Amino acid sequence: MKDYSKIGRTGYVFGVLGLVFKLGNTPHVIGLSCLMDALCKQLRINEAALLFHRMKSDLCCPPNIVTYGTLLKGLCSTSNSRIALNLHEQILDGTCLFGHDLVLDVVCYSTLIDGLCKDGLVIRAKELFLEMKSKSITPNVVTYSSLIDGLCREGKWDDAKALFCDMLDQGHAPNVVTFNVLINALAKMRKAKEAKELLSLMIQRGEMPDVWTYNSLMDCLYRAGNIEELKEVFTSMERKGIAADVVSYNILIKGYCKHGMIGKASKIYRKMIQNGVKPDIFTLNALLEGMLLKGRMTDVAQLRRDIVVHNLTPNSCTYNILVDGLCKNGYIQEALELFEIINVSKLKLNISTYNCLIDGLSKAGRLEKALELFGRLSSEELVANVATYTILISGLCKAGKISEANKMFVDMEKSGSTPNIVTYSILIDGFCKAGEISEAYRMFVDMEKSGTTPDIVAYSILIDGLCKAGEMSEACRMFVDMEKRGSPPNEYTFGALIHGFCQINDTQTVVQLLQVMTDRGMKLNEVIEDMVMTQLLKEDNCHKYLHLLPTFPPR
Repeated sequence: MKDYSKIGRTGYVFGVLGLVFKLGNTPHVIGLSCLMDALCKQLRINEAALLFHRMKSDLCCPPNIVTYGTLLKGLCSTSNSRIALNLHEQILDGTCLFGHDLVLDVVCYSTLIDGLCKDGLVIRAKELFLEMKSKSITPNVVTYSSLIDGLCREGKWDDAKALFCDMLDQGHAPNVVTFNVLINALAKMRKAKEAKELLSLMIQRGEMPDVWTYNSLMDCLYRAGNIEELKEVFTSMERKGIAADVVSYNILIKGYCKHGMIGKASKIYRKMIQNGVKPDIFTLNALLEGMLLKGRMTDVAQLRRDIVVHNLTPNSCTYNILVDGLCKNGYIQEALELFEIINVSKLKLNISTYNCLIDGLSKAGRLEKALELFGRLSSEELVANVATYTILISGLCKAGKISEANKMFVDMEKSGSTPNIVTYSILIDGFCKAGEISEAYRMFVDMEKSGTTPDIVAYSILIDGLCKAGEMSEACRMFVDMEKRGSPPNEYTFGALIHGFCQINDTQTVVQLLQVMTDRGMKLNEVIEDMVMTQLLKEDNCHKYLHLLPTFPPR
């Protein structure tokens, strides 16, 4: 039974078990424990649990602590920690038929705490931790590491740190797993300094970092945008004889691509292949995105061939990158062809892929095709989101179809998709450009009523529209209002007001606005400078204003 269990031949094990009974013998707990382990490894948890419960009553062989631990591990490894916890409670309160025969140990508690943490039941795991201590069962490094990991997953860094300190105070030496959990948590919080300090402590205590340790630190540096230090950590890892894995290479490649260092990213890609590390689809996704951002279409074509060479399966992210990148590089037809190929394949497209193509088509002026794709969403069982509607509203506004854009906005609200500040700003801008200032103002008011706080862009767009319509008093009121709301005007806002006052030949106010700009340390751009010079030249007595003009810092 033991030998067949080791090689996963559970059918043979049951055959041997039948033979044991046929010969009038009683099975041994070791053989049954091995069978249970094999069932758990094959994810046949229900059968393992049934075997456990029948051991004493039907098989005349009560389970021991090893059998119990085996089932506990199987339940917890398959996200059944609640069932494992229920069994644990039955054993404690004696309602389990054989509970009084089992003496729970640190291994049982550690397994259950780990399972609960992985299933997000951290509060219950903490209670179990206190329970074991109350029963004089001393937690070990595995117990502490599991609970620290659970706390970190829940974002409870202070609790995790306190538990780590308690671990040290109790004389338990943290191992590489403990340090990796903490360094990974710090990485996700972008606390590179603290992560490096913890790495130093780890080495001081004699625990040698592994590739997981370095990957966590590299990820932290990647998130912080520190590409030079990221490269140093990668090199340091290699110098210490720790072989980089696909995750290590991916982080470095992503870092280089994010900073536009495509040549270096390609070099690392070639190096990983030479070192026998097979790239995964995440490697190719990072490279594709980097190459497309730089418009290196020949390299993109080669990378698409590499996906086939390395026997990789593109995911939705791959297609989003390709469709979006092809559109942004002007290859709209190629993006459409790829889209249709994906559409007839078994891979179900998501709304992000549709949004990428709808955006590309809209910006290329192919609005009818974009709207056609929008119309296909319901048949594909997809729901348009705020990005979908905002893209189309923008395209319709740019095409001068403001009525259709407004109707799309109404449909958006009816669908339950909430417009954001970008949606409102685009439509306000569309109304202003169409000369429908009252509608633009109405939209601005509706935005405020909806609970969306206007930002500097929304204010500047409306102020510009009001100025072009000659409604300067209302534009000035909006200018004052935006400052009160904590949105200080920028150069664009000042430019709109200055242009408005130039239109009504109010040179004095123009000069006053320039003075405000200098008081705030703002620079004078070429557009405002040209407007001011043109206005001064129109004045019969321009010298009157020349000495009033403030001095701006150099651009």
